[in-house]
Amino acid sequence: MVTLIAVRRLWPALLLLAVTAGPLAAAPPRTVQVDVLVLGATPAGIAAAAAAARAGARVHLVEALPKMGGVITWAWLTTFDVNLTPDGAHLTRGIFWEYYQALGLSFDLEEAITKLTWHVYRERLVGSTTNAPLLRPLSEGTRVVGAEFDDRDWQRVLTVRARQVIDATDDADFATAARIPHVLGRAGPGGVPWMQAAGLIFRVDGVDWNRLVADLRERKQAGADPGAWGTNGRAAWGYQPIMKRYKPTQPETAVLGLNLALQRDGTILINTLQVFGVNGIDPASVEQGLAIGRRELPPLVAYLREHIPGFGSAVLVDHAPMLYIRETRHVRGLYTLTIDDIYSERVFPDRIAAASYPIDIHPYVPGWITPFAAVRHVYTIPLRALVPAGVENVQVASRSFSATSEAAGSARVIPTTMALGQAAGVVAALCARRGCTPAGVSRSPQLLADVHRLLRAQGAHLGPEGTP
Repeated sequence: MVTLIAVRRLWPALLLLAVTAGPLAAAPPRTVQVDVLVLGATPAGIAAAAAAARAGARVHLVEALPKMGGVITWAWLTTFDVNLTPDGAHLTRGIFWEYYQALGLSFDLEEAITKLTWHVYRERLVGSTTNAPLLRPLSEGTRVVGAEFDDRDWQRVLTVRARQVIDATDDADFATAARIPHVLGRAGPGGVPWMQAAGLIFRVDGVDWNRLVADLRERKQAGADPGAWGTNGRAAWGYQPIMKRYKPTQPETAVLGLNLALQRDGTILINTLQVFGVNGIDPASVEQGLAIGRRELPPLVAYLREHIPGFGSAVLVDHAPMLYIRETRHVRGLYTLTIDDIYSERVFPDRIAAASYPIDIHPYVPGWITPFAAVRHVYTIPLRALVPAGVENVQVASRSFSATSEAAGSARVIPTTMALGQAAGVVAALCARRGCTPAGVSRSPQLLADVHRLLRAQGAHLGPEGTP
């Protein structure tokens, strides 16, 4: 028997062998057969995988990046933009509500990554692979039967074959590879696509949080608009008039009012910096936008030190590894959600989610001012908006689902996309079991009733009570 002491004595030689032996040989290809394939371990993808599994389906979740969590993990978006009813109650429930209870309105980044990942691992019927970019979809006629991935951790090709597919990537990467039609942003002057400004969230240390909170509370007591100034646990927001006086050093940048998220180590994540002209599906444009944002951070932090209470000793620590991209593709589905649907608070027969976040469109170009007031309208989203035309068994459940650019300004937030993911998971599980299609479900009152029953059993809220 090899003793621990012997292993310790052999360790230098073993380490030398590992270093000199070179990289491990590529593993043989792997094929997985499941009911539901979910692409993208975004919050929406995690909700989709969990919902499908809880409805009895075998699921495989594939993420192109090394860690799960999407914009939370990679863009450091650590405050939820919540949907509320007119009386202030939470509108998005179900699986999102589990995360909200575990994390709160604003949360610690590392805690969130751990809990998001654990919520995947704990689902008995969910397998997962990270660090595996898509190679190509697999199709048979109008039906997608799976996909191949570059499993970089094992240096092999991973093939996942599935009865139903959910594209939960933020930019509809799978749908695009499958040649499903989409539009990019909205049409700007000369037909050039406009997309909302990207954000670069950054971290500072040395802030006196208690002083900052006290100042915000004093302003609120003096009559400041609680929507524009306030604090809630680890979250704080405000100072838009002060930030408007900041003069960016680069024409491609601007700032918003401060959105702050206190971390467990005492540092603060700040969402205020905007970068214009970033095409979120063009890697070169994204890299250039990140460089522009990085250059703007030192003068911006210097301004915060001088003008924001509690920031007198603030120092820049680091920034998110990726930009927060708010808009890219909008897939063409069987139905396209519009701003009229939101304003009329439409209740669709095939609704699968309810939302109310204000139409929040960040500037496309410097100086652009949104025409939409920050008003909540409780509306529903139809299953048809998740179902692309021309394919039988694919749903798109992310900010890239079928909506106009304006309507997506409301529906793009994490709670709503998680509700879409949960619904897509339930529909996919039902279709995998019964041999139907998502499009067929949207047309069948009986199948819709079954979907609504399953979603409500998972705690989801589908709109005004008493509606059919």
